[in-house]
Amino acid sequence: MKIKSHIFSLLAICMWSSLELSGKLLGDQMTPYSITAWRFLIGGMVLLPFALRDMANKDIKIKASGMLKLGLLGILNVVISMLLLQFAIHYGKASLTAVIVSMNPLFVSLFAHLILKENINKHHIVSLVLGALGLIVIILGEKDFLHSTFINLPLGIVFAILAGITFALYTVLTKKAIASYGNLFTNSFTFLSGAVILTVINFILKIDMSFEPSLSNILIILYLGVFISGIAYILYFKAMEELTAYKTSLYFFLKPALASILAYLVLKEMLSTVQIVGIILVMLALSRGIWQKLYERNKS
Repeated sequence: MKIKSHIFSLLAICMWSSLELSGKLLGDQMTPYSITAWRFLIGGMVLLPFALRDMANKDIKIKASGMLKLGLLGILNVVISMLLLQFAIHYGKASLTAVIVSMNPLFVSLFAHLILKENINKHHIVSLVLGALGLIVIILGEKDFLHSTFINLPLGIVFAILAGITFALYTVLTKKAIASYGNLFTNSFTFLSGAVILTVINFILKIDMSFEPSLSNILIILYLGVFISGIAYILYFKAMEELTAYKTSLYFFLKPALASILAYLVLKEMLSTVQIVGIILVMLALSRGIWQKLYERNKS
């Protein structure tokens, strides 16, 4: 039933919308390095059994060269992009980070054009302009740049932008890998390889991976790993089997609003009226697929 697939998509987006909030709640207890490493070690292990079963069912084989490429993609995703994301959360606002990073589909269009030579039509250009305008409005509307609550809010915004750009690059570069090995195995392997490499880096830099084993810390770490980096991906890929990638991706435009509401309710992070306007512009940019379909339908 397609209704079940829509529910799966919505549940996945709701979980991903709580990512920045969960990371912020752990901010004083663990370093961004250790949070990121634990999150993807657990998430990769959750995905692995499903990935191996999927490969067996489809008789997919992978060579050493393929594993090396996935390992490099794991570095780009976990060690660079997701670590930047966690630093953005650490230094700044969870709500701002969520909104900025959720703009990565707009960067995907640019990288797909530059790397994969995919065409950019006028709808892509309009969404890019709307997204850029929304980002500028959100940043200019920020009133807490020098607020003592945040370690370094301007630096957090820079990290969030870099996280969104690098994750978009990862998304484009994994397209061929996903076509060859499937979504589950590609993500599971990149998660695990990236997490292992980050753990080694932590060991070399003598960054403590341990944390106070309180109930709240354990539950948040498990939520980040099992649900956000594990179950959410399984639900999303399961929905894609019936709804297609295009239809499931439409749910992503909900994340800026959902993440901002969660950050307000739990962390009491305030957004100005101007920033809410910026978020609406970002949501309009991310919902390009919807208004492009409506435009084409009316035109025909």
